[in-house]
Amino acid sequence: MSLRTRSLLQVWTLTLCLLAASVAFAQAAGKVLLAVGDVAALRGTERVRLTAGAAVNVGDTVLTGAQSHAQLRFADDALLALKPDSEFRIERFNFTGASDGSEVAVFRLVKGGFRTLTGQIGKLNRDQYQLLTTQATIGIRGTHYQVQICLAGQCTTGGAPVRSGMYGGVYEGRVAVSNSLGADEYGAEEFFYVPDGEAPQRWLSQPDFLSDQLGGRRLTASLAPEQLRLAKIGDIEIPLALGAPSFTFSATEGALSFTFSATEDLATPGLVSTAKSVIVGSDRYTLELDSTTNANLQLGIGGGGQMTSFNNGSLVAGVGTASIVDVGSEGAGSGIPTGSGLNWGRWQGPGSTVSQTLGNQVVHNDGGNLHYIYGNIATSMPTSGQVSYASIGGTRPTDSGTGAVGTLISAGAINVNFTTAQLALTGLAVGFANATYTMAGSTSILNGQFSTAPVGANAGCAGGGCQSLIAGNFAGFFAGPGAAGIGLDYYFNTRTGSVIEGVAGYRKCAGAGKC
Repeated sequence: MSLRTRSLLQVWTLTLCLLAASVAFAQAAGKVLLAVGDVAALRGTERVRLTAGAAVNVGDTVLTGAQSHAQLRFADDALLALKPDSEFRIERFNFTGASDGSEVAVFRLVKGGFRTLTGQIGKLNRDQYQLLTTQATIGIRGTHYQVQICLAGQCTTGGAPVRSGMYGGVYEGRVAVSNSLGADEYGAEEFFYVPDGEAPQRWLSQPDFLSDQLGGRRLTASLAPEQLRLAKIGDIEIPLALGAPSFTFSATEGALSFTFSATEDLATPGLVSTAKSVIVGSDRYTLELDSTTNANLQLGIGGGGQMTSFNNGSLVAGVGTASIVDVGSEGAGSGIPTGSGLNWGRWQGPGSTVSQTLGNQVVHNDGGNLHYIYGNIATSMPTSGQVSYASIGGTRPTDSGTGAVGTLISAGAINVNFTTAQLALTGLAVGFANATYTMAGSTSILNGQFSTAPVGANAGCAGGGCQSLIAGNFAGFFAGPGAAGIGLDYYFNTRTGSVIEGVAGYRKCAGAGKC
């Protein structure tokens, strides 16, 4: 990208002017797209709890607690994801929809970190965008970047603690970093840090704690009402070798808004059956969370409930002569039908065709592992109460890099608080040779579906055969009457670029201690 050069002295002078400006009035700046855990705004003398759809105003300080995160969308379409234990203030913000000279965006990061795609202000009038921290000021050029403030002993890379200060990386565009001791500019694929009390400095490679926080939590496109696409390895704009994740929010206004209806059963033409929700995960690129209420989706279901094809225009897949293994369904393992209609399996071996549209390119994983799980769309979703779900089975995990097939040691358990629309997965464990990968995490529920991307789940590994992980994620849907079941896809991103993936099904427990 060709970008104009801007005077760093201009950046510093502008910052001083903006700091002196008044922000006493409560002008709306944007809204909350997603709030998980303890998310609040300090607004004058009040502490206001933030939930999806809530407004954020000029002068607000947005706080995220431990294991909490928030996603914000500003009026100029800027997107920002706050990490846990962060404090972010909207110092100044104004956008009228056009370049009239009044547009301005000044933010302050007090602690923690975030990742952002700057909006129209960054494109129309870049000099009017500033990020302020104790260590330095950041100006942008229409940019996708990430920043983390590390206290003493808080962050490590390569197993060793790093100095206290501000760290960051640029994934697209350029940033200008300056303080009273010096200034420098950084472009795409470059990283920087500003130690407390020192000038900005270049960091030669991506620090572990930046990629560990957000690496692999990647969506390839904004959500349409009928589709959630989650990329697991990378996208077209950012080379995979960098390990730099792409970035789009996992929720937008009106996203995942389904109408529950019947559809023709493709396995038996003319037979009308309950509409389906489905996750299809190709182990090299992306997974699709979709529904047959999407008129573009063609879902092929053969004998025994095995999925034989999937086509929604983005992911086009056919089993061909490949084998379908690890097949399971509701009732087969648990003996307790619930009406969720869950069925799962995995395509294995040559003969299948799998193509995925990513940006303006089409990538192929023909003959690769493809995990799927589908079920009846959830109806009469509870709006209150807490419910536990127990595992009823799933596919064996696969490693796209080595081709290894592992063992689903435990799909763990899922606890759902329908009152707060929160879901928590615990105890998921998969095994390969001398390596046990584990995952747990929580996320919000939106219209019967959920995803931990882009913030991520808690992922780890024990054993001498462990691969270094960037992150882990899971996504899924509720199925059947009263949300009787859950279908889930999980995946681990490794630093070698491979993906460890599988799917699992769950049924609602009859009550406390009755799983």
